[in-house]
Amino acid sequence: MQKQQLYIQLLGNLIIPACGFWLWNWSLYFILLFYLLDLIAAEIVTYLKVKKVKQLKTDEQLKSPTSSFIIVSLLFLFLIITEFHVGIAVLHPTIDFKLELLNFLLYEEMGIQQWIVLLPMVGLMAFSSYKMEFLAPQLYLRLREKDIWKDHLKERFLILAFTAILLLIAHVYSLSDLVLLIVILVVTTIYGYLQGMEKIKNNRQVTP
Repeated sequence: MQKQQLYIQLLGNLIIPACGFWLWNWSLYFILLFYLLDLIAAEIVTYLKVKKVKQLKTDEQLKSPTSSFIIVSLLFLFLIITEFHVGIAVLHPTIDFKLELLNFLLYEEMGIQQWIVLLPMVGLMAFSSYKMEFLAPQLYLRLREKDIWKDHLKERFLILAFTAILLLIAHVYSLSDLVLLIVILVVTTIYGYLQGMEKIKNNRQVTP
């Protein structure tokens, strides 16, 4: 990843939710579903990274508890998804999640239902990121399985903690969806920038 790519990615992550909320009348839950899709895609990419690393290790090095990491990772993902839904239910008691999810999948852009384009696009973008940020710089040659899981679970914990704190503050102070969205966009942009710069630094260290 180069700085220009990072800036374009961060700008896109800002513009799409912002336009959705102000111009296309997307609800906060509608936007959060995009984040959940990214989290699920990131989960799959992590398994791909671990698989690639394990292919190059000896039998002795393969003894790390992969199944334990997977269980913890899936538990974090489940808790994040649950936390999102519980928080939205508290903020919007009358919300119909089934209807909102259906509207999300059947949302039409230029006459095409969103699920037809969105789901393959999320998968393609995640796999492209995996190739450019992990395979191309050959990070699998120097990373251990535990390194990958450690970074992944750390990120999951931070998301879980941030979501819990934000929802608690929103409930106590009755924050509007607009304020919540602005906080989410600012925090995710800052975090994305810091993570992106770290990846750029790591790529330079392994690139001859």
